[in-house]
Amino acid sequence: WSLVTEYRVRLAQEARQWPEAERLQRVSVEWNRQRAAPALAAPPETLDGAQRNAIRSLAVSLEQLGQIEFERGQPGCVAAYEEATSLYQHISDQAAEANAAFNLGQAYKNLPAIRDLAQAERCYQRGLELIDERDHLTRGNGLGQLGLVAYERFREALTANKPEEELLRHINAAAQFYRQALDLTPPNAVDSLAVKHNQLGVIYDDVGDLNRALRHYREAIRYFEAAGALYNAATTRFNVALALAQAGRLAD
Repeated sequence: WSLVTEYRVRLAQEARQWPEAERLQRVSVEWNRQRAAPALAAPPETLDGAQRNAIRSLAVSLEQLGQIEFERGQPGCVAAYEEATSLYQHISDQAAEANAAFNLGQAYKNLPAIRDLAQAERCYQRGLELIDERDHLTRGNGLGQLGLVAYERFREALTANKPEEELLRHINAAAQFYRQALDLTPPNAVDSLAVKHNQLGVIYDDVGDLNRALRHYREAIRYFEAAGALYNAATTRFNVALALAQAGRLAD
């Protein structure tokens, strides 16, 4: 039943039928909650493998519910992520807790109703603390999210006509985080490399350093194409064309 319901949720998500996906996922959460109730009543140090798995299944289903609510723009995703986090802590699953922290950071960064960049930054930092030092890809992606937080602060400061010193502090922090993220990202993670190069292209474009921007944009296009993400490659080409036009390089 659980497996079939999971497939039904995925099919609803792929069809963008979010109300149906949420309805099914809530049923799944309650089913997993009932199965995990005896394990949650026991002291953590006494849990056996089956009990830990029951708690983990509940946490995963809650995190999936949070993802659906996030896609629907619902602030309630925070409660689902936070409950999942507490359950991962209950069974000392640090990798899963880190993923929940990153998802919570996404919610605070992207949902207008609860937007809070300071909270998002804390969530991303917490996720990085939990990730194994040897997991370079995940750590690189976490650093990239911190770079995006810094870039969002730059955009907000720019809109508010903040002093140039503040603008430079935010944009330099964003560039530094993305460079660190690139250094950690494995060479075969082409989709992640594409995103990071594209963001660096945007950053250098914003500060008027067109030559550096073009180098990163070109790398982004190359990696997007290698990953088969042709739409993203086309979008990047469009951004490059705008930057070149604004610089008076019309033939290019």
